[in-house]
Amino acid sequence: MTATAKFSLDRSKSKSNAAFNLRNADWSDNEMYQKLFYTFYPILCEKATSIVNCQQKAEEIVSDVFIKIWLNRDQLTIKSSLPAYLHMAVRNQSIDYLRRWTKRRTINNELPPDSDSGYSSPEDHLIYQETNREVIDAIESLPPRGRHIFKLSRDEGLKYQEIADQLNISIKTVETHMRRSLIFLRMRLGKLACK
Repeated sequence: MTATAKFSLDRSKSKSNAAFNLRNADWSDNEMYQKLFYTFYPILCEKATSIVNCQQKAEEIVSDVFIKIWLNRDQLTIKSSLPAYLHMAVRNQSIDYLRRWTKRRTINNELPPDSDSGYSSPEDHLIYQETNREVIDAIESLPPRGRHIFKLSRDEGLKYQEIADQLNISIKTVETHMRRSLIFLRMRLGKLACK
Protein backbone atom coordinates (compact mmCIF):
# COMPACT_ATOMS: atom_id res chain seq x y z
CA MET A 1 0.00 0.00 0.00
CA THR A 2 1.49 3.31 -1.04
CA ALA A 3 0.48 6.55 0.56
CA THR A 4 -0.30 9.44 -1.67
CA ALA A 5 0.66 12.97 -0.89
CA LYS A 6 -2.22 15.42 -1.11
CA PHE A 7 -0.42 18.54 -2.22
CA SER A 8 1.02 20.32 -5.19
CA LEU A 9 4.33 22.11 -5.36
CA ASP A 10 5.56 24.60 -7.90
CA ARG A 11 9.12 25.61 -7.05
CA SER A 12 9.68 27.64 -10.22
CA LYS A 13 9.46 30.95 -8.32
CA SER A 14 11.91 29.97 -5.59
CA LYS A 15 15.72 29.90 -5.42
CA SER A 16 15.98 26.58 -7.19
CA ASN A 17 14.26 26.37 -10.54
CA ALA A 18 13.15 22.80 -9.97
CA ALA A 19 9.48 22.44 -10.85
CA PHE A 20 7.55 19.28 -10.28
CA ASN A 21 4.06 18.25 -9.36
CA LEU A 22 3.61 16.11 -6.28
CA ARG A 23 -0.14 15.67 -6.47
CA ASN A 24 -0.88 11.98 -5.99
CA ALA A 25 2.85 11.32 -5.87
CA ASP A 26 4.02 7.77 -5.33
CA TRP A 27 6.22 7.90 -2.23
CA SER A 28 7.95 4.68 -3.24
CA ASP A 29 9.27 6.38 -6.39
CA ASN A 30 12.99 6.77 -5.71
CA GLU A 31 13.49 9.49 -8.35
CA MET A 32 10.68 11.66 -6.96
CA TYR A 33 12.07 11.22 -3.45
CA GLN A 34 15.53 12.33 -4.61
CA LYS A 35 14.01 15.45 -6.17
CA LEU A 36 12.33 16.25 -2.87
CA PHE A 37 15.57 15.71 -0.98
CA TYR A 38 17.73 17.88 -3.24
CA THR A 39 15.10 20.61 -3.43
CA PHE A 40 14.47 21.00 0.30
CA TYR A 41 17.72 19.84 1.90
CA PRO A 42 19.61 23.19 1.72
CA ILE A 43 16.65 25.22 2.99
CA LEU A 44 15.98 22.79 5.83
CA CYS A 45 19.66 22.74 6.81
CA GLU A 46 19.56 26.53 7.16
CA LYS A 47 16.52 26.25 9.41
CA ALA A 48 18.07 23.54 11.59
CA THR A 49 21.37 25.44 11.82
CA SER A 50 19.51 28.52 13.05
CA ILE A 51 18.08 26.42 15.88
CA VAL A 52 21.02 24.22 16.94
CA ASN A 53 23.88 26.59 15.95
CA CYS A 54 25.90 23.76 14.41
CA GLN A 55 25.88 22.99 10.70
CA GLN A 56 27.09 19.42 11.14
CA LYS A 57 24.31 18.57 13.63
CA ALA A 58 21.79 20.40 11.45
CA GLU A 59 22.71 18.25 8.45
CA GLU A 60 22.29 15.11 10.57
CA ILE A 61 18.88 16.30 11.77
CA VAL A 62 17.64 17.05 8.24
CA SER A 63 18.95 13.72 6.98
CA ASP A 64 17.16 11.95 9.84
CA VAL A 65 13.89 13.66 8.88
CA PHE A 66 14.21 12.46 5.29
CA ILE A 67 15.14 8.96 6.45
CA LYS A 68 12.05 8.80 8.67
CA ILE A 69 9.89 9.97 5.77
CA TRP A 70 11.36 7.25 3.55
CA LEU A 71 11.00 4.52 6.18
CA ASN A 72 7.39 5.52 6.94
CA ARG A 73 6.39 6.31 3.37
CA ASP A 74 3.69 3.62 3.31
CA GLN A 75 1.84 5.22 6.23
CA LEU A 76 2.63 8.84 5.35
CA THR A 77 -0.25 11.19 4.71
CA ILE A 78 0.51 14.90 4.67
CA LYS A 79 -2.55 17.04 5.26
CA SER A 80 -0.75 20.39 5.07
CA SER A 81 1.65 21.63 2.43
CA LEU A 82 4.87 19.69 1.98
CA PRO A 83 7.17 22.65 2.79
CA ALA A 84 5.21 23.36 5.99
CA TYR A 85 5.36 19.68 6.96
CA LEU A 86 9.12 19.46 6.35
CA HIS A 87 9.85 22.72 8.19
CA MET A 88 7.80 21.59 11.18
CA ALA A 89 9.46 18.15 11.21
CA VAL A 90 12.95 19.72 11.13
CA ARG A 91 11.99 22.25 13.79
CA ASN A 92 10.68 19.50 16.08
CA GLN A 93 13.73 17.28 15.51
CA SER A 94 16.03 20.24 16.25
CA ILE A 95 14.23 21.04 19.49
CA ASP A 96 14.33 17.35 20.48
CA TYR A 97 18.08 17.32 19.83
CA LEU A 98 18.57 20.41 22.03
CA ARG A 99 16.51 18.84 24.82
CA ARG A 100 18.57 15.64 24.71
CA TRP A 101 21.80 17.64 24.57
CA THR A 102 20.80 19.83 27.53
CA LYS A 103 19.68 16.81 29.54
CA ARG A 104 22.95 14.99 28.78
CA ARG A 105 24.95 18.06 29.85
CA THR A 106 22.90 18.39 33.04
CA ILE A 107 23.42 14.72 33.92
CA ASN A 108 27.16 14.96 33.22
CA ASN A 109 27.31 18.09 35.37
CA GLU A 110 25.90 16.13 38.33
CA LEU A 111 28.65 13.48 38.35
CA PRO A 112 30.96 13.74 41.37
CA PRO A 113 34.36 15.08 40.25
CA ASP A 114 36.30 12.04 41.47
CA SER A 115 33.81 9.40 40.31
CA ASP A 116 34.73 6.83 37.70
CA SER A 117 32.75 8.19 34.79
CA GLY A 118 33.95 5.68 32.21
CA TYR A 119 36.46 7.84 30.34
CA SER A 120 38.66 5.79 28.08
CA SER A 121 41.65 8.11 28.28
CA PRO A 122 43.03 11.04 30.26
CA GLU A 123 42.34 13.19 27.21
CA ASP A 124 38.61 12.31 27.38
CA HIS A 125 38.59 13.20 31.06
CA LEU A 126 40.28 16.54 30.34
CA ILE A 127 37.78 17.32 27.56
CA TYR A 128 34.94 16.47 29.96
CA GLN A 129 36.37 18.76 32.64
CA GLU A 130 36.83 21.64 30.18
CA THR A 131 33.33 21.22 28.78
CA ASN A 132 31.87 20.93 32.24
CA ARG A 133 33.65 24.14 33.28
CA GLU A 134 32.27 25.98 30.22
CA VAL A 135 28.73 24.83 31.02
CA ILE A 136 29.04 25.88 34.66
CA ASP A 137 30.51 29.26 33.65
CA ALA A 138 27.67 29.81 31.18
CA ILE A 139 25.06 29.01 33.83
CA GLU A 140 26.80 31.28 36.35
CA SER A 141 26.80 34.13 33.82
CA LEU A 142 23.00 34.11 33.60
CA PRO A 143 21.24 37.06 35.25
CA PRO A 144 20.69 36.32 38.97
CA ARG A 145 16.92 35.76 38.81
CA GLY A 146 17.12 33.65 35.66
CA ARG A 147 20.02 31.63 37.09
CA HIS A 148 18.07 30.95 40.30
CA ILE A 149 14.99 29.80 38.38
CA PHE A 150 17.11 27.71 36.00
CA LYS A 151 18.86 25.95 38.90
CA LEU A 152 15.56 25.28 40.67
CA SER A 153 14.31 23.63 37.49
CA ARG A 154 17.43 21.75 36.42
CA ASP A 155 19.30 21.06 39.67
CA GLU A 156 16.40 20.54 42.04
CA GLY A 157 14.00 19.14 39.44
CA LEU A 158 11.13 21.44 40.37
CA LYS A 159 8.27 21.91 37.93
CA TYR A 160 7.46 25.41 36.70
CA GLN A 161 4.35 25.60 38.90
CA GLU A 162 6.38 24.58 41.97
CA ILE A 163 8.97 27.26 41.20
CA ALA A 164 6.23 29.86 40.74
CA ASP A 165 4.66 28.90 44.07
CA GLN A 166 8.00 28.89 45.90
CA LEU A 167 9.07 32.31 44.55
CA ASN A 168 5.56 33.77 44.66
CA ILE A 169 5.59 34.68 40.96
CA SER A 170 3.40 33.69 38.03
CA ILE A 171 4.09 30.57 36.00
CA LYS A 172 4.41 32.79 32.91
CA THR A 173 7.30 34.63 34.60
CA VAL A 174 9.00 31.29 35.25
CA GLU A 175 8.45 30.24 31.61
CA THR A 176 9.87 33.55 30.37
CA HIS A 177 12.99 33.27 32.55
CA MET A 178 13.54 29.65 31.48
CA ARG A 179 13.07 30.49 27.80
CA ARG A 180 15.52 33.39 28.01
CA SER A 181 18.02 31.28 29.96
CA LEU A 182 17.86 28.42 27.46
CA ILE A 183 18.27 30.79 24.51
CA PHE A 184 21.27 32.41 26.21
CA LEU A 185 22.84 29.02 27.02
CA ARG A 186 22.18 27.69 23.52
CA MET A 187 23.92 30.71 22.00
CA ARG A 188 26.82 30.63 24.48
CA LEU A 189 27.32 26.86 24.32
CA GLY A 190 26.34 26.29 20.69
CA LYS A 191 29.91 25.57 19.65
CA LEU A 192 30.16 22.82 22.28
CA ALA A 193 27.34 20.93 20.56
CA CYS A 194 29.51 20.57 17.46
CA LYS A 195 32.35 18.94 19.37
